Amino acid sequence: MTIIETLKWASEKLKHESKDPSDSSILDAQILLAAVLKTPTSKLFLNFNNQLKDEDLEKFRQFIKRRLNREPIAYIVGEKEFYKRKFFVNPHTLIPRPATETLVEAAIKIAKQDKKQILFTDIGTGSGAIAITLAAETKLPVIAVDIDPTTLAVARKNAVDNQVEDLIDLRLGSLLAPLVKIFETLKKTNETPFDHLIVCANLPYLATEQWKKTAPDVYLFEPKLALEAGADGLDLYWQLLRDLKKNRELFPFQLSLLIEIGPDQKEKTAAIIKRNFPDFKIIVLKDLDGFERVVVATDK
Repeated sequence: MTIIETLKWASEKLKHESKDPSDSSILDAQILLAAVLKTPTSKLFLNFNNQLKDEDLEKFRQFIKRRLNREPIAYIVGEKEFYKRKFFVNPHTLIPRPATETLVEAAIKIAKQDKKQILFTDIGTGSGAIAITLAAETKLPVIAVDIDPTTLAVARKNAVDNQVEDLIDLRLGSLLAPLVKIFETLKKTNETPFDHLIVCANLPYLATEQWKKTAPDVYLFEPKLALEAGADGLDLYWQLLRDLKKNRELFPFQLSLLIEIGPDQKEKTAAIIKRNFPDFKIIVLKDLDGFERVVVATDK
């Protein structure tokens, strides 16, 4: 079969046999075939009449079979683009979303406006997309934390692949616990190398009932641990803010907090922040689709 014949077969099969209401069959077929052939999708159109090797055709058919079962494209091809960089992903990690780029851009902006010694921390780093992008764009140090060692291994691979491993300190642990240990040690030695801590967190924020109603691509394949967080979706943000308040004396410098939320969580999230840090200034940023997505809280 030629490339054009293969794409036509695959897109028709996906369109008629998949239960995906978005009908991204043509694009899905192009992405999957490009992955098999290890070529950009744009080059497929330059070689429409080329014959596929038998082994490539068989691999592509397996990819289509997986997609028909609603497995996400990113897991099938093993990567996802985020902020113009490619990240390895697997079922242990949440697939990076374009909406999260809003958080990254805001954090970069804060850092560039400040001449102090800045430290980023990425709580719940997953694939490392946030931490790695911050390090690559600013050349500033990042402490990246995750509770799952398997997930942390993915972040480590991505840090190496994106050549920022020297800027990222990967730590295993829950929420702020690894960061607290680091700063307890610094306090004992009277070392204060940083003046401004920028805490970034894209923690699970789906309410339990919301998670149950997500698309099969999400519900059946992406890790629940990275998505669901209790009755209102804010369990982990409550804990994060309590931990920040409890350990505030360890961070004797400026503090900024950037967290990703669901579109209906602005008021509750702001209330959690104000309860723990009454003097913080809070703004809410919209993502590219116009949804209120990122809460930015600063002590100045």
